[in-house]
Amino acid sequence: MEQRSLAVVHYHEIALKGKNRAFFEKALVFNLRAALGADAAVSRIGGRILVQYGMAEEEAREKLKKIFGVKYFAFAKESAAEMDAIKKTSLGILDKPYPSDFRIEASRADKNYPFTSDDLMREVGAYVKEKTGMAVRLKHPAVTVFIEVAEKKAFIYSEKIPGAGGLPVGVAGKVVVLMSSGFDSPVAALRMMRRGCDPVLVHFHSYPYTARDSMENVEKLATVISHYSPRPIKLYLVSFLGVQERIVKSAPAALLTIMYRRWMLKIAEEVARRESALALVTGDAVSQVASQTLENILTVSEAATLPILRPLAGFDKEEIIAEAARYGTYGISSLPYGDCCSLFTAGSPATRSRLTDVKKVEGLIGEELAALAEKALISAEIKYIL
Repeated sequence: MEQRSLAVVHYHEIALKGKNRAFFEKALVFNLRAALGADAAVSRIGGRILVQYGMAEEEAREKLKKIFGVKYFAFAKESAAEMDAIKKTSLGILDKPYPSDFRIEASRADKNYPFTSDDLMREVGAYVKEKTGMAVRLKHPAVTVFIEVAEKKAFIYSEKIPGAGGLPVGVAGKVVVLMSSGFDSPVAALRMMRRGCDPVLVHFHSYPYTARDSMENVEKLATVISHYSPRPIKLYLVSFLGVQERIVKSAPAALLTIMYRRWMLKIAEEVARRESALALVTGDAVSQVASQTLENILTVSEAATLPILRPLAGFDKEEIIAEAARYGTYGISSLPYGDCCSLFTAGSPATRSRLTDVKKVEGLIGEELAALAEKALISAEIKYIL
């Protein structure tokens, strides 16, 4: 049998979906095809997904590691589901010099074969031992040969490569992520993607009062995020300067950051309506900074009617930074940038803001702010990041 470049993809959470399982499987198949290109052949086979790819194995490895919904994958050799063929293929995947010991781990997708999983492990193990002189070691062997039999074929490999886990991007609907170029919001976006959400990014800037570095960094971060998405990432770059300048004229210094965040949510919610998104996402972590106390979160959240998801709410900074390193956003988020939320502010924001105080200010200038927010959205720069 001519050997093909094959990867066997396994999932976990999708298997728990019952009658909806086919929907999630099809989404994962779509995302695999999108990541691996038009030359890839992707099919469901016996509770797993078989991928035939047309690129170098290392390139395929890096792409498969970034596909949410994949528990683990393996680069496998294929043989007929016949004992002699399985024996020879199992021996063929072992590199010389042979390691000291091994074991065989076998499974069958169904029971319509003339051999059991135990038969496979016993007979293939004996064959490999005879041909190589390796010892059989059931616990902690130097190498494990995995044999999976499904639909009259056997797939044989010796390395399970961890995937990104979670659910395929797109199965949970669209969300709008309020995106800075710091550590938190890119990780928040990726964690929601891991739950099947399709992100639209909104970045607020105060150029030319702040440099363009925040916009440039966010575009770089969006590029990293796009590697985990089957579709280009849509990015809104929104000038927030006009809204800020009007708030500064009327609001007490202690409420500036709180009001900035409220109007960012209002603009992001309008983006969500245009994009048919179902929720907003922020990188807030409870009590990480003064504006993220529970009192301030309550005051800020009142500005929106859509659900606000905060996937990092219970994380500390070290955990967030570790996630950033794992996803590949750490280096970019470490770069300096101009934060529009700190523009015009002096001292610390109120840690226990009262909604009545904010509403009093918005009662005086709310119509002006709404017009400025609409203008900011109309003039927003929209980019599609690949």
